[in-house]
Amino acid sequence: MDIEISEITEDNFIEAIRLKVKPDQENYVASNAVSLAQSKFQPFLRCIGIFDGDVMVGFSAFGQNPEDGTIWIVRHMVGEQYQGQGYGKKGLQALISHLQSAYQCDKIYLDVVPDNQVAINLYQGAGFVDTGKIQGHSRVFELNIG
Repeated sequence: MDIEISEITEDNFIEAIRLKVKPDQENYVASNAVSLAQSKFQPFLRCIGIFDGDVMVGFSAFGQNPEDGTIWIVRHMVGEQYQGQGYGKKGLQALISHLQSAYQCDKIYLDVVPDNQVAINLYQGAGFVDTGKIQGHSRVFELNIG
């Protein structure tokens, strides 16, 4: 498994849109098409593909909140055909490293739908801690890097 992350471009955005979660996970994360559209209207939002070699296996969106400067992972998903193979964990590790380098941040935030236990386990396994805060209908988690 050779995991790399790369920006979504004109050359690979269709591949990103075709990447979907399992039907029973659709209430947990917005589609990649929605994330890409959102990034065009909210320029602080960046979209990346998670690649194993030349194959896009996942997708993430992240950015720096323009109001307070905090760094957020807004979306993180692995295509249904690639789930259960470690791509979520490896992709998250690559994304965290990228965020540390790009933003020199000491904290990273994300939010999770409360009944998405698989994602909660993934994030907690990477060191994210539940802050006890609720954003919309989601629980806010924080990774303290410093």
